[in-house]
Amino acid sequence: MTATRRLLLLLTGINLVNYLDRYVVAAVLEPLGRELRLSDAELGRLTFVFIAVYMCAAPLFGYLADRFHRPRLVAGGVVLWSLATVGAAFVHNYPALLVTRALVGVGEAAYASLGPAMLADGFPESARAKSFTWFYLAIPVGSAFGYGLGGLVAGAWGWRASFLVAGLPGLALALWMAFQPDPVRGGMDAVPDQEAAAPYLQRLRHLFLNRVWLACTASYIAYTFAMGALSTWAPTLLQRRFGVSTASAGMVFGGLAVVTGILGTLLGGWLTDRWQRRWPDAGAWLSSATLLAAAPAVAWGLKSPALGAVYALFFVGMFLLFVNTSPVNALTVSSLPAGIRATGVAVNVLLIHLLGDAISPELVGRRADALHAAGMAGGDALARALTWVLPAIVLSGAALWWARRGPSRA
Repeated sequence: MTATRRLLLLLTGINLVNYLDRYVVAAVLEPLGRELRLSDAELGRLTFVFIAVYMCAAPLFGYLADRFHRPRLVAGGVVLWSLATVGAAFVHNYPALLVTRALVGVGEAAYASLGPAMLADGFPESARAKSFTWFYLAIPVGSAFGYGLGGLVAGAWGWRASFLVAGLPGLALALWMAFQPDPVRGGMDAVPDQEAAAPYLQRLRHLFLNRVWLACTASYIAYTFAMGALSTWAPTLLQRRFGVSTASAGMVFGGLAVVTGILGTLLGGWLTDRWQRRWPDAGAWLSSATLLAAAPAVAWGLKSPALGAVYALFFVGMFLLFVNTSPVNALTVSSLPAGIRATGVAVNVLLIHLLGDAISPELVGRRADALHAAGMAGGDALARALTWVLPAIVLSGAALWWARRGPSRA
């Protein structure tokens, strides 16, 4: 196996564990909240604390990544988030739980800023959409493991055991990553990098003058707002509105996530690679169209009173949302010169979470609390609160529709 393919395999494995650790919380929100006596707003705040720390740490790691050995920085981050996830199994109060989620955020920031930039330096631009397809397949698979494994373990041994199972695998991957070579920055770029020696503020200025990067970031802010709320609250919605058990809700939603995620991500990457040879803006066209088509499917799923219809509509909506993953991320990194690529990814991470999933789970939780206090049934209140994601999905597609007309570089 070549060093490049080994790096892709390892980064994909870490990305899988990343999302396993992240979404195990969503699988156990209901039993965790009951034991610690937390409101929906407090449960939603768990995501806010994790994301707030994550997004603040990301620019720091982006700065370090442009200067230091990236695999070792990634390894340190994986160790930190894995130990913090294990630590959540031993908390007995809300502040301690918030601390563990904050530490997970620091660890994941190291990886999120460095992983895409390292992949971009390992593959030529013509092969990046394909490599990003495999890398981002780990999102639905890892999320599914978080939902499914978390729900099953919580149903058998309690929610604390779910954190133990989720936290341990990352330690082995961190050890392997620490000994990997760092790809040459810009080594696979067709155009020589003119930004490698530029001051940091000048790099930031060039980011915000880059039309495609701005459009992709705006789109991903709205996308992350919607996905953050849906991924956090969907298993709880199944439990409250339809009486599905914790284990079954985790398994069903995890199954939906892994099937739609694999199919959607593979299709998005394959179509982008195939079509962009003829139409350079194919990735932006494809992402925009599938995002706009996803909005009505999600809307009908939230309103349907029949569990079977909800499953079918969520399947369609999630599939369309996942088609977007590979093309938009490949477009984001390819729009940036190598010298500011890690910085650009880090600032992108900061903005999409600051205005996206850092706030949407708690906003939905607060809205659900208010509707429930006004007399609406718990499941119906949560479904109504989740309709806030619909304008965000439409906005995400519209931003990429605008991006398709722009040049690839500022």
